[in-house]
Amino acid sequence: MTKKRVLIAAAAVAVVAVVWIVSGGGGVEVSVAEAVRDTLSVTIPAEGRTRARDQFTVAAPVSGRLTRLSLEAGDLVEQGQVLGRLFPAPEDSRVVATVRAEVDAAEARYREAVNRLREAELQALQAEREAERRRPLLELGAITREQLEQAELATVVASERQDSAEAGVAAASAALEAARARLMGSGTADTDGRPIDIVAPVAGRVERVPDESERVVLAGSPIVVLAEVGGLEIVLDILSEDAVRVRSGNEVLLTGWGGEGTLVAVVRTVTLVGYTKISALGVEEQRVDVIADLHNPPPVLGTGYRVSGEIVTMRAEDVVTIPTSALFRSGEAWQVFAVAGGRAEVRAVQIGRRNEDRAEILEGVQPGDSVILFPPETVEDGVAVQVAPGA
Repeated sequence: MTKKRVLIAAAAVAVVAVVWIVSGGGGVEVSVAEAVRDTLSVTIPAEGRTRARDQFTVAAPVSGRLTRLSLEAGDLVEQGQVLGRLFPAPEDSRVVATVRAEVDAAEARYREAVNRLREAELQALQAEREAERRRPLLELGAITREQLEQAELATVVASERQDSAEAGVAAASAALEAARARLMGSGTADTDGRPIDIVAPVAGRVERVPDESERVVLAGSPIVVLAEVGGLEIVLDILSEDAVRVRSGNEVLLTGWGGEGTLVAVVRTVTLVGYTKISALGVEEQRVDVIADLHNPPPVLGTGYRVSGEIVTMRAEDVVTIPTSALFRSGEAWQVFAVAGGRAEVRAVQIGRRNEDRAEILEGVQPGDSVILFPPETVEDGVAVQVAPGA
């Protein structure tokens, strides 16, 4: 019986001790954070790659033999720099003679069209003068109104014939240029077998050389692909549900690009065309591409490089914020445990914008108030608390 009484007494002492700790002395150890005024940014994590904003494919103007190229991917070239030389392929003499005849015929049609235009211009001028002479005669009663109307109609007809003649000259001129273009490139024509210099249209970096060996190419065959220097853009793929919050002009902060510091880009457009992509966990996701312009890219950053960072969709200055780990729900309302006078005080709060780490507080907490982080189940309204060492 004595042993049973001792156990009962010990249990009672333990209960009293727990009640004493919870309700009074010492209190529950908690971690706290202070509500502060700060800048709150809402971001979307994103990964992507760099690419050239403007690409230029230098192609062969005519068919012929292209000399060996001394360019490699990554080389810098200046505008107007000779990239290679192309020797036009000699054509069959009968083909050349036929093309020359086409040029002669086109020149004759052009001269004929010019003569018709001059004739139409003179006729239009004469019709206008005739109409001007007849207007005073109508006032004098020397002619009828019908005769004047016929003269004015002749003026309109002559003007339309002049417009038609001008169009005929333009068509004949285009046909002549086309015939001359067909004649160019022949080894027995205007070039006389002289090589054609293939020059860089802009200053840039060589992205790709399809084939650097000497070879025979057809007109229009790609020779070199150039990317304009300094014209880098970022292609970021994000979830479609995040893409609806991205707008043109949003800032992009790139921290994962391989170098030190943060690179800044600005969203230019959201493609608004989704596609399916398999995640690393094997889950199908709908992704959307976001195109951003990279300002002042470092020289070591090229095209096709992987980058990662955040798209800033919102930034609020000087707002009251607390860590999101202090928030919990009670029904439909958000609440926090504030520390006042060494005791926990439950408060209903109204939150605004938030990110993964911090939330904006519109009502319920003031700057300088301490709130409990990750409140344990033992914390209730009015319970004594003490800040854990190092918290």
